[in-house]
Amino acid sequence: DRYFLSGSLDGKLRLWNIPDKKVAVWNEVDGKTKLITAANFCQNGKFAVVGTYDGRCIFYTTDQLKYHTQIDVRSTRGKNSTGRKISGIEPMPTDDKILVTSNDSRIRLYDLRDLNLSCKYKGYVNVSSQIKASFSHDGKYIVSGSENQCIYIWKTYHDYSKFSSVRRDRNDYWEGIKAHNAVVTCAVFAPNPDHMIRMIAEREEEERANREGEERDDVKGAEAMVPASNAGQVLVSADFNGCIKVFVHKAKPKHSSLPASALA
Repeated sequence: DRYFLSGSLDGKLRLWNIPDKKVAVWNEVDGKTKLITAANFCQNGKFAVVGTYDGRCIFYTTDQLKYHTQIDVRSTRGKNSTGRKISGIEPMPTDDKILVTSNDSRIRLYDLRDLNLSCKYKGYVNVSSQIKASFSHDGKYIVSGSENQCIYIWKTYHDYSKFSSVRRDRNDYWEGIKAHNAVVTCAVFAPNPDHMIRMIAEREEEERANREGEERDDVKGAEAMVPASNAGQVLVSADFNGCIKVFVHKAKPKHSSLPASALA
């Protein structure tokens, strides 16, 4: 928490010392196209990684910003075989992997142990925007905005049988929400959804008790109704016009005959 990373269109990656209010160390991207369009830390801060306008992810050691390795983010053939702008880099919270968003309308999950592609996610539209996909707090889901005014959600891993013929390095199965009237520039999961969902459930329980003229029972109230874990997800999105929306998905209680709440 004493440092932050910045990349800029002059091709320079800078590691800033916050207490000293100055640049601690910097380096410059090699190549014809030096524009840095995304930057983040990975592997618990051991490495800094930047994304470039021509579709490269370049890794540097954090302490001295020395070049380590790079990944060319592109398809092996077809129209996406030319690298496109990297618009987002996100480390996976539960594994040694990174999620890379790019302007070919693809999201790619790379394993940092061997730099191989683990999975490619399709469905959303990202041709010219600075849209960044991100994980849920438990790493089970991926969410992204889109240029077609929708929010897209994928499962990080397939849950098919190992005997299924479905390719595990491709994920074309998504859920879309038409949530805005403009380009959805940002969509993220709340880092601690259980707390917010319990607050909402508690408020709903109080409103129900008031309607029915009952006294609220603290022991059998909302906190008892919502499990401490697996309570659901909270999603926040924003669009190009500055509109921000919050969506809540409550998990279906075990042994309940009621349907799970939908995103609303």
